[in-house]
Amino acid sequence: MQTYRFYLVNVFARQHFGGNPLAVFPEADGLTETQMQQIARQFNLSETVFILSPTRTDAVRKLKIFTPDHELPFAGHPTIGSAFIIRQLFTDADRYTLETEAKLAEITHQNDLITFALNGEVQTEPCHIARDRLAEVLGLQECDIAETQWVNTGTWQLLIQLADRQAVSRCRVSPTAFAEAFDGALSPSCYVWFAEAGTAQVRLFAQHGSSLIEDPGTGSAAANLGGWLLARRQIPAELMIRQGDEIGRPNRLSLKVEADGRIFVGGNVIKVGSGEFTVA
Repeated sequence: MQTYRFYLVNVFARQHFGGNPLAVFPEADGLTETQMQQIARQFNLSETVFILSPTRTDAVRKLKIFTPDHELPFAGHPTIGSAFIIRQLFTDADRYTLETEAKLAEITHQNDLITFALNGEVQTEPCHIARDRLAEVLGLQECDIAETQWVNTGTWQLLIQLADRQAVSRCRVSPTAFAEAFDGALSPSCYVWFAEAGTAQVRLFAQHGSSLIEDPGTGSAAANLGGWLLARRQIPAELMIRQGDEIGRPNRLSLKVEADGRIFVGGNVIKVGSGEFTVA
């Protein structure tokens, strides 16, 4: 039997019981992908991340990110949570690069803020789900929906800009309507948002297996919001993102899109536990 260290952290947290929980295995070389998936299912968090030796010379580590059901090519809060642990265990550098299945993420540490940067490669697709159907999915009126677009800066999500902040809070998603509307879509996830005066209120809903979940803090979706702004040339831009308030897990993310198209997403991390996991 082999024993592996793990850490539990809350990402995008400003308080001990805020943020998005994450399990981090900092020395996962030797685990198979099947074992990683089994461990992620055992923890049953939104994501578990495994840190491996890099396959590229321009990266210090490689990340493998798993939900309880499948592997993700990229996700924001596992990237930032991994950077927190890597900084504690492996390096004192303020800047370095991490490898994911989707792309490279450039990491910056500035005091307690950890930021990942993406190079601004954005894919977009129009949304073909009718507005009245989206309104039914979200428990809103059709007039509450302003604009929609599929965006991918590392993973596909449907971004839905709502008419006001109150509409974000009013969302009451129907699992049945959601499953029907997103059947065959690019991704079974949607990110509702409204921004004014430098602050965005957001929520992310996604289907994981047979369950519909609301994610408390979603770095990949924040990056996709940056991609939305970039695709519309609404840059440079800077937002403080509030997420998770409606489910009692406040998350605070920073988003910056520079004039050259680079997208930066950041947040704070709090370590809440550690232990050992035995694999037979």
